[in-house]
Amino acid sequence: MKRVLSITALLCAAALVVIANAQSFPLGLLPSSGSTDEPLEAYVWTMESRFEIGESIEIHLAASRDAFIYLFDLQPDGVVRMLFPNVYSASNYFSREVVLPDADYRLVAQPPTGIEELLVFASTRPLPIPLGSLADPFPVFATNPAEAIDQLVSLLAAIDGTTTWGVGWTALQIVGEPEPEFDPVGGTVFPAMPPLPTFPGTPGESWHWTEHGWAYGVPSSGWYWHYGIDYNWHLSWVWF
Repeated sequence: MKRVLSITALLCAAALVVIANAQSFPLGLLPSSGSTDEPLEAYVWTMESRFEIGESIEIHLAASRDAFIYLFDLQPDGVVRMLFPNVYSASNYFSREVVLPDADYRLVAQPPTGIEELLVFASTRPLPIPLGSLADPFPVFATNPAEAIDQLVSLLAAIDGTTTWGVGWTALQIVGEPEPEFDPVGGTVFPAMPPLPTFPGTPGESWHWTEHGWAYGVPSSGWYWHYGIDYNWHLSWVWF
């Protein structure tokens, strides 16, 4: 079972110039918190700002008081996925610091290299967002950052207007080249790159090549193609 997620980004204080050229969440589109309660602050951070491909990543989350916590990942191609809560870790009501991964899954730096943003959203009431599945544990939440904010605005409007909420943001950078697969019997093996898909894709989709032809989704290990919101195919890599 694949329990690996592609993460790419750079902590803002270290790379404001680079981040300025990357896609960002338009946080200015969020309305003011509808409650007069004490403010709710949300935090997300990592201990490092730069990760080599293949490195494990730990993401720290916290809130100033008890709240429902949601973590969204803005990929370099603009697609936004919900990382937390997820099918492996569904309990998201807390204020103490929580370090992800907090269950039987991993977060590993993978291609493509570049900048990736993490947005944490904390709310005093739960948002009606469905979890992913074992086949797709980190589902697409939106095909671009503006759409993601629009969806959050709509979700806030659908619940009680007295809800208090807060957001936090950080970014990371992934660098390096993917490691080759390792065969414990024959040694290191460099797998052949798959052909470029000749069929049209849909933003957020992934396809991989098998001996029987194209298969939808991300493989358990190896190369796959991801179709971005720029309407181009992006070659990526995953492994256990």
